[in-house]
Amino acid sequence: MENRRPPLPYFMTYPLPEDSINAIDRRNDREYFRQIYPQEVKRYIRIIVEVLDRMDIKESYIYDEYPDKVRLERLSDTILRLIPLEKNISRETQKNLIRVLLWEEIVERRDRNRIRNR
Repeated sequence: MENRRPPLPYFMTYPLPEDSINAIDRRNDREYFRQIYPQEVKRYIRIIVEVLDRMDIKESYIYDEYPDKVRLERLSDTILRLIPLEKNISRETQKNLIRVLLWEEIVERRDRNRIRNR
């Protein structure tokens, strides 16, 4: 007697790769946490996104395997000049925060770029 299984439903025959599922989860997490950031941080992110949108091309140095640290720091300094000095935060703290947010935004764009180019 032949032991045949019924055919699998379509959605089970071609599941999403594990990496895609993890990328979707990470993107959803980022979006959620960005919604609950303090207003000042949201403003910083908007400026960072605007600057990166202007330079977001395939040949951009942000997509180099190892982006040059000096160029990234110069970019963060450029962004810092676009942001007014806050009364309750030192310029050095503001600079460090912008750098962290910038690095995170670049990593997110690099992730999206890798997924698109698969």
